[in-house]
Amino acid sequence: MKNNKLKSAVIIGAMAVLAVSGGILAYFTDTEEKVNNFTVGSIEIELQEPAWESKPDADGNGVPDEAENILPLQTITKDPRVKNTGNNDAYMFLTVEVPCKNVITVNADGTKNAQAMTELYQFTADASWYYLGKCPVNDGEGNQVAVKHLYAYANDRRACTTVSPEASTTPLFQNVTFVNLMEGQGLDGQPLEIDINAYAIQTSNLDEGTTDAMNIWKIITNQKDITDVFTK
Repeated sequence: MKNNKLKSAVIIGAMAVLAVSGGILAYFTDTEEKVNNFTVGSIEIELQEPAWESKPDADGNGVPDEAENILPLQTITKDPRVKNTGNNDAYMFLTVEVPCKNVITVNADGTKNAQAMTELYQFTADASWYYLGKCPVNDGEGNQVAVKHLYAYANDRRACTTVSPEASTTPLFQNVTFVNLMEGQGLDGQPLEIDINAYAIQTSNLDEGTTDAMNIWKIITNQKDITDVFTK
C-alpha cells in the first residue's frame, strides 16, 4: 500500500511540474443532446347526412317528416358521406343495408311482377364510389331480411381516394326511392330502416403501399373480424 501511494504522489507531482513549466493545457469539448418527439396519429371519422338531418321533424322522433308514411315510388332525401375528423389521411368505405321482403311489385304501366325477394329502396351511387359487391343479411332464424352493399371511395380502377384531415367524401347518393310496391302486403306502419356503416383506415404502410380497394377492405375485415362475404 505504501508503494502505491508513493507512486501516485510522484505522478501527481510530475503533472504539477508540467503545468507550471508548459502552461495550462486547455481542451475544447462539446456535448449535444437531441430529443426526438413523436406524436401518435389517429384515424377518426364521422358519418354525416346533412340534407337528411336538416329536414323538418315535427314530432321530434328523429325521423324526418318526409320519411314517414311513405308511398310507392316516393323519393326521400338521404345523403350519406364520411368526414375525416382525425389527424391522418384515410381511405373510406361504406356499407348500405337495404331491407328486403318477398313481395309483389308493379311496373310503370301497372302490370304486376311475380312475387320475389325485393330490396325495398333503390338508389344511384355517385361515380366517386366504387361498388365492391353485396351479401345477404339473415335474421336469427336464417330468413333473409336485407341486402348489404359495399362501396369504396375509389375511382373506376378500384384505386382508393385519399381523404385528408377535415375533408369529406362526396355523398354516396343523394336520395332513395321506395319500391313500387303493391298494397296490402302487410308492410303498412312497419319501420323499414336503411342501415349505413362507415369504415376508415390509414393510407400509409398498407401491404407494400397498395391502393386497391378490395385488398384494403380485406385488411379491414381481418382486423375487425368482419365475416361478411361480398360478391358481385
